[in-house]
Amino acid sequence: MAFDREDTLKKAEKLLRQGRLDAAIAEYARVVEDQPRDWATLNTVGDLYARAGQTDKAAAMYVRIADHLYHEGFYPRAAALYKKILKIKPDDEPCQLNLGEISAKLGLLLDAKAYFSGIAERRRARGDRSGADEMVVRLGSLDPTDVDARIAAARILEQQGDPVVAAVRYRELHADLLEKGRKAEALGALREAVRLNPDDKEGRIELGREAVASGDLDSARTYVDREIAGQDLSLLLALATIELKSGGLEAGRELLGQLLAVDRELRHQIVELAWTLAPSLADAAFVCIDHAVDASMAANDYASAAGILQEFVARVPTQIPALLKLVEVCVDGGLEATMYETQAQLADAYLAAGQAGEARVIAEDLVAREPWERAHIDRFRKALVLLNVPDPDSHIAERLSGQAPFMAKDPFADLGSEPPEPTTEPPSAIAPEAPLEAPPRPAVTHVVEPAPGVPAAAAAPPTDKPKKPAGADEIDLTILLGDLQGTQTMPSSDPPPERENLDEVFQDFRDEVSRQTGAEEAAQHLKLAHTYLEMGMADEAVGSLETAARSPRHRFEAASTLGRLYRDQQDLPHAIEWLERAAEAPAPGVEDGRALLYDLGLTLETAGETARALAVLMELQSDAGDYRDVAARVNRLSKVQTGS
Repeated sequence: MAFDREDTLKKAEKLLRQGRLDAAIAEYARVVEDQPRDWATLNTVGDLYARAGQTDKAAAMYVRIADHLYHEGFYPRAAALYKKILKIKPDDEPCQLNLGEISAKLGLLLDAKAYFSGIAERRRARGDRSGADEMVVRLGSLDPTDVDARIAAARILEQQGDPVVAAVRYRELHADLLEKGRKAEALGALREAVRLNPDDKEGRIELGREAVASGDLDSARTYVDREIAGQDLSLLLALATIELKSGGLEAGRELLGQLLAVDRELRHQIVELAWTLAPSLADAAFVCIDHAVDASMAANDYASAAGILQEFVARVPTQIPALLKLVEVCVDGGLEATMYETQAQLADAYLAAGQAGEARVIAEDLVAREPWERAHIDRFRKALVLLNVPDPDSHIAERLSGQAPFMAKDPFADLGSEPPEPTTEPPSAIAPEAPLEAPPRPAVTHVVEPAPGVPAAAAAPPTDKPKKPAGADEIDLTILLGDLQGTQTMPSSDPPPERENLDEVFQDFRDEVSRQTGAEEAAQHLKLAHTYLEMGMADEAVGSLETAARSPRHRFEAASTLGRLYRDQQDLPHAIEWLERAAEAPAPGVEDGRALLYDLGLTLETAGETARALAVLMELQSDAGDYRDVAARVNRLSKVQTGS
């Protein structure tokens, strides 16, 4: 027999009006059993159960309706029923969960947080730690702006043994924070992500770059290795710096070589790195200098290479490898004057290190070349003392008197000439074990024998680039002295000249040497100055330019460069002074001279010296005619002068 829904509902209503609640519920239940999706009747049954005090059965009816509405997407109506359930069962956790999810879907984040937080507290109170953690994780994915909740969720995931998912959460947080401009917090999240997932190469690169940019190389080392650095030049340089600072000189050397193989111009950055290392890590600094110098030499820029090394040995005076390298550069680049100065520094460094044998070889070479220099004699004496040679002064006197001639080899002599037979020094009874020859170099050998009668502490110096006299290997000091005075003096056994006259002879010789080497030194200082300017070391360039400007041959270039440098620094008095000095020197070309006068005129005008500026620009106009905007400037300055 078919079920009569309408008749059953009427019967249930009659029973309800008669106050027979249980019987009415039974009839309504029959309708629900026949038609489970009769939501209105289900709600009525739930209400009747609630009136009867049967809260569990009432809640069950409401849940059936609410769950249906929730899954169908009718969130507000479902939420209303879940709240209805909470009125009769306040601790119904599934209802709270569903209400939290519905609130989240509707954008009611505060309500959602309240529901989830309440569940977490209740679970924690009853000892359900994992259940409480589940709610913390859910809260972490609820509100993108709640950084604390997201971090707490990631920590819980890590504690639960799921570091990969935790790293993903930190990564998402990093991206969101970066988008909001909160860089510091974003980097903190990224550090956690990389800690949990070391294979995050992009994260390690980003953290490495940030650490390098902030100068935190210890942190950079945590994230960067050779594989991570790849071909990123900034990371490779940072990695090299880390290796050098931690004592990994060979690893640092290899990395610097790779950098310069990619871009030789990085030598300037490597030099700057050397200056930061030099005060405390001289050996590490020299690794940088060594590479930078090799790069400069590969470009045939020997002046720059020498300048870098000179700066380094000024900062680290006793660094023997650097001095040896500088000697090598000087020989290869033909930097004669610098080489002799470096040899003296090298001898001092050997003495300071207790390497007396090496110091003696260099000191002998220096004394043979410049026997009038007291400093060379002192070096020679110190080396002999360290070698325990008896009566060093007598030994030096023998060398200077010619009784035991020593070998002075010039590395800059004509390599194409046939070298003479080497002079063999007789065995010395004083110190037979000590070497008396300078180190072998590709050079012509000269034997310097002072003439009899000349004091042992004095001997005539050779010229900067000595040449072998025709047909003779031995040079008589007396003949040399006679040549300097303009007369030919033969060897003599006469008593030595008066001290005053001898000093005059030596002064004449020094003047001659100075004239021959001045132009070369000026050119070297000019190159060094340009190197300083390329490296942004303007203050260091000034001294070299001033030195170069003393040479008439280089005065125009050095003085004009100085003037423009001071002009760029807004030091107009010095700029005018040096530009005027340059204007007094011959210009290498017509255009160079005109450009200088133009710059001088503009600088004078800027300094408010209208009359002088007008005179210079009028001179330029008369020579060059319509040169740049000279005509307009002359016209304007003329009006200023006349007050019109």
